[in-house]
Amino acid sequence: MRRWLSILTTFALFSITAIAVVKKGQQSGVILTVERKTKSRVQYYVVNTPVTTEDPYFEMQVDSAGQVYTVEYEPRSSQEVLPDGCTAGETVKVRVDGKRTLFVQCLDSPTEQRWSIQKKTRSAPDSEAPKKP
Repeated sequence: MRRWLSILTTFALFSITAIAVVKKGQQSGVILTVERKTKSRVQYYVVNTPVTTEDPYFEMQVDSAGQVYTVEYEPRSSQEVLPDGCTAGETVKVRVDGKRTLFVQCLDSPTEQRWSIQKKTRSAPDSEAPKKP
């Protein structure tokens, strides 16, 4: 009896550990929206007048594991574009790292992109969720 109890306890412990490891790995997600936007940044001041430049960035909403993440990505240059697989309605691989970072891998791209999490909300129930085209 004690032997079965110890075996059952060990099995349960390993199962819980395996579930925790799977949750920290990559999950699939669906891109809801993708937009290219700009932010104004002050370069310098000339006689109390700010001289600004427009810096581009991408804003995306991803639905993954019951959460909708609103994330931002700042490209290295103004000419950089997202990979072809990163469009609205596409399936992507998502990995959450901490509270502020989301790694997104589009299915056509071999590399992950690092996105900053701006907002995190619960996703809508299936009846209200947007459908993949």
